[in-house]
Amino acid sequence: MVAERSGEQLVQIGSSSKAEGGVSRRSFLKILGAAPVVAAAGCSDSTKHKAYPNVFGQDDSIPGVAVWYNSTCQECAAGCGVSVRTREGRVVKVEGNKNHPLSKGGLCALGQASLQALYDPDRIRQPLVKTQDDAGNETFAPISWSEAYKRLGVALKFAGADFALLTGEQSGSARTLSADFAEQLGGTRLVYDPLSPVETAEASQLVFGEYGVPTYHLDKADLVVNFGADFLETWSSPVEYARRWADGRRGKSHTRYLHIEPRLSLTAANADRWYTNTPGSELSLAKFLLKHLVENGRGENLSDRVRAGIASLVGKASSAKAAADSHIDERDVLVIAHKLVESRHGVVISGGSAGRSEKGRELAVVVSLINLVLASVGEIVDLSKMRRPESDRQGLVEAAEKLKSGKLKLLLVANGTNPAFTLPADYGFAYALRQGRVEHAKALGEAKLSDNTPFVVSFSSSMDETTKLADLVLPSHHSLEDWGDVEPVSGVRSIVQPAMTPVFDTKSFGDMLLKGAESVGKELPSANGAKSYQDFVKAQWRQVHSQVGSNQDFTSWWMSALERGGIFSDSSDTPRVRISVDESVYGLDLSSPLAAPKNGELTLFPYFSVKSFDGRAANRPWLQELPDPIVQAVWDAWGEINTKSAKKLGIKHGDTITVRNTYGELNVPVYLSDRIAEGVVAVPVGQGHSEFGRYARQVSHVGNVFELLPKSESARRELPLLTTSVSITRAFKKTDLVVVQGSDSQKGRGLARTLVVDKSAHQNGHANGHDSAEGGEHGSHGGGHHEPKQMYKQRVHPLYDWVMGVDLAACTGCSACVTACFAENNIPTVGKKVVFQGREMSWLRIDRYFDEQPETGGHGSHDDDHHPSAEEFTVSFMPMMCQQCNNAPCEPVCPVYATYHNEEGLNVMVYNRCVGTRYCSNNCSYKVRRFNWFEFEFPEPMNLQLNPDVTKRSAGVMEKCTFCVQRIREGQDRAKDAGRTVRDGEIQPACVQSCPTQALAFGNINDPNSTVSKWSK
Repeated sequence: MVAERSGEQLVQIGSSSKAEGGVSRRSFLKILGAAPVVAAAGCSDSTKHKAYPNVFGQDDSIPGVAVWYNSTCQECAAGCGVSVRTREGRVVKVEGNKNHPLSKGGLCALGQASLQALYDPDRIRQPLVKTQDDAGNETFAPISWSEAYKRLGVALKFAGADFALLTGEQSGSARTLSADFAEQLGGTRLVYDPLSPVETAEASQLVFGEYGVPTYHLDKADLVVNFGADFLETWSSPVEYARRWADGRRGKSHTRYLHIEPRLSLTAANADRWYTNTPGSELSLAKFLLKHLVENGRGENLSDRVRAGIASLVGKASSAKAAADSHIDERDVLVIAHKLVESRHGVVISGGSAGRSEKGRELAVVVSLINLVLASVGEIVDLSKMRRPESDRQGLVEAAEKLKSGKLKLLLVANGTNPAFTLPADYGFAYALRQGRVEHAKALGEAKLSDNTPFVVSFSSSMDETTKLADLVLPSHHSLEDWGDVEPVSGVRSIVQPAMTPVFDTKSFGDMLLKGAESVGKELPSANGAKSYQDFVKAQWRQVHSQVGSNQDFTSWWMSALERGGIFSDSSDTPRVRISVDESVYGLDLSSPLAAPKNGELTLFPYFSVKSFDGRAANRPWLQELPDPIVQAVWDAWGEINTKSAKKLGIKHGDTITVRNTYGELNVPVYLSDRIAEGVVAVPVGQGHSEFGRYARQVSHVGNVFELLPKSESARRELPLLTTSVSITRAFKKTDLVVVQGSDSQKGRGLARTLVVDKSAHQNGHANGHDSAEGGEHGSHGGGHHEPKQMYKQRVHPLYDWVMGVDLAACTGCSACVTACFAENNIPTVGKKVVFQGREMSWLRIDRYFDEQPETGGHGSHDDDHHPSAEEFTVSFMPMMCQQCNNAPCEPVCPVYATYHNEEGLNVMVYNRCVGTRYCSNNCSYKVRRFNWFEFEFPEPMNLQLNPDVTKRSAGVMEKCTFCVQRIREGQDRAKDAGRTVRDGEIQPACVQSCPTQALAFGNINDPNSTVSKWSK
């Protein structure tokens, strides 16, 4: 931590140039004992800080000992709690906060990779102003903060009330400040986030009388029917719903999941049944389900008025019509309907591309009515814990028109929103910024913008596509450097607190808004006199303190909230909402938004993924090198096409295809699959950046899929994600798709064993079935545990025998563990070319297998949802890391004893012994050893993310998973200091700690009370 003291010898660090106090070698040696040196040496903050040697002591930092801060992840709107680990003043790891009621210690891959957003080498390091170089080309020049604030003030005064403030999804103090700023200065506040589930929130307003996205207690349901909501990937709160999904699986009722989507997504892969439908047919299916439920006696608790309204809404919906629209076998449609009728605690959800597209709100309305009929509102569909998204695509499109005409004089764009990339080009937002600049210049009576009057001001910390069009750039802090708070759902208020001093010369977005209001002489009532955003946040929390009626004084209560990461009220304290169905619901147009491709055309299906979401994570190499959970490809986008459709088009494996329509084109490698509807080409969203950073631009050649979407003519301006037609041709230029997994099938080898659950067994409280991966003698007995035969004498580990257990039934394949391993163990990313050569460095991988479904009895019964048109295969995910073999084949072949078996059951690596023969890799049965072919570098300041507890390996050295031995040693040291042995759960490797579903367990198998010991029995 950086601090100041008086009366002692201090050394200045962290200035922007060497002349102003930069760290030279001589100075570095002088202050080697100062804790903040490591962080400060890579910083370029122009503010001068002072550090003091550790001989004087600090209250909150001990060299070599981690300091933790509980904060909130800001990578998406889910608002998961995080615990931030710092060493010597710099953040080195982000993990889930166990105290947080939503994430409960889990954290997704995107949250883990927030560390690379903090240390992004392409971050904007200081204020910039647009200018021209000697050749007349637009460029940016650095300016001071005083000059930047001056220009901001001039722009606000010039614009008057003709300005707009555009942000991503906000809550808590940030939402209050932004709204107050726009209101007091007379401008307009706009919110845009392409991932925001506003359609579900609007449907809740119409059906339940309460705006917001309910919390779905999936763990309490016995049946979940899902229309495309990718709740394990990007929809709503993925970490929370992954945990609820796993809890439902572990429950006695064993929640059944039926998923309807055009392609096999990660969420579909984890369902009990996935039904392939035609894009846009979801509404037709949902309409029939609603009608079938009412006609079969469900919804008897509803009033006659509501029942009559539903009857008029669904009209002549039928199973035949639903089957014809969706291309799902009519028997399967009826099975889904009967399952819902028979369910005691059934629930239906919608989202994903289907929920965000045209008629997404209408689909959500029908789904909400189904839940009303099922009487699941209250216990399962929780209206007391609502998320309240604000994204307004219609308002943004209207603002673009005003920009184009010059009616909007100033646009302020906050960090975290990039409409020039995520809004279809046909809406003309990027063009509006360019055209609006011309109109703005005309209004000033000049050929170009005045030097003191910017037209677009960006507060982004990255040079993305929108920021590239700005005239003035005021870079914001990263959330790990800033104050704030988040209220993701009612009753949960999480704190955002800085874990380190700013890496670069950036400012808090809140401070910049306060400064902007001050520059035009406006007082913000919500600020209560606060001059800084930190004070603003504390002022807001003083109000919260008075509302909750705490017995503690504010200072003690505030410190307690900081320590815990927020305040989390019990859901029982929140009153239930009275349901009121709006009459306008019964007049909605429920015609299905089906695409109409011409002969030879396919329907485009853009989808969001765990790798890049909407493109916000494209400049993070950990996520670029993370294999897609389904396709297993890295560093690319692709066009996924059904093999039958590809054959008709003459497309073969290895081809690159051009996906084209009147709005643009993409050139992507093809991925042929039987796990996608015929007549559909699916392309992941988020790649194809022209700006944003060096890693994002490495995939710029594929193009941005948003550019193929036309603008919607509806009043709500939904994204046409399901109704766009494209032509497919083979491209002349070939692009290799790098897929890291060699085989999609286990080929009967029994690698990832899955269990088909027998319904009657569940009624008896246990699961019987057969092992679909290995039909051995244990298969018919539920895949019971048996000790493997050993050919060698087994080693004895007297005190500790460290073991990791994997619950394959709980692993979703989300890959959070893979990213956590990268972060914890200083694993380098190598790029697409080196991965293609088979030289990736990841210690942990998630193998994904598609295998045929075993025989399950007759068809046609309502007790069995298996029919020929339902997908007849299982999807298995298997985390694969070093198995720490008891008699490891890698050990005896090493000529220098660089790898050996220690007394605690670990297969240990001694890096400075390794001479790089690679014999151990040849002998590894699981192919989990990695060889450093190069000396991989981490571009400054990405080197600051390195964990000081883990050796950075050099070229010529073999490496592998160590079960995070550094954490084991730290835990043992703490236990030794306390005079005891290590307790179960006290040590968690990074992968175990991050897993949202608790599919991984780690501990001492010699302890009979440990989780791994119980799992082994």
